[in-house]
Amino acid sequence: MKKLLLIAIALVGMQLSAQNLNSLSSAASSESSSMIDKLASDQVKKLTKKLNLNESQQKMASDLVVSQLKSPKFQKLIGDSAGKLLGSSGSSDQLDDISRALLDEPKFQDDMKKVLDEDQKKEFSEMLPK
Repeated sequence: MKKLLLIAIALVGMQLSAQNLNSLSSAASSESSSMIDKLASDQVKKLTKKLNLNESQQKMASDLVVSQLKSPKFQKLIGDSAGKLLGSSGSSDQLDDISRALLDEPKFQDDMKKVLDEDQKKEFSEMLPK
């Protein structure tokens, strides 16, 4: 009888800890997603200011930035500076690092050029690292 009681208590304890791990995992994923959305929003604002993007271009640029920020390369970059970004509410140095990394990414460059008109493409080319 005691063994059965101990087994039941152990099973209940394992179930509760599994639920806690699941909730922690979903909270971390949600936090990461909101941080990516904030970073993407900041990057699109910069691009909009420099390139005079219209609303549909802003939406497409936002989708491109989010897809890049979710890539393993940017996840590592974001992870390395996450504490700094959160601690100083988005330090401009870290945001500039992310901007440079985005502009340095060939896939992002190619996809952005598909969104832009001719004048914007010229301006965008001037923004790219040499």
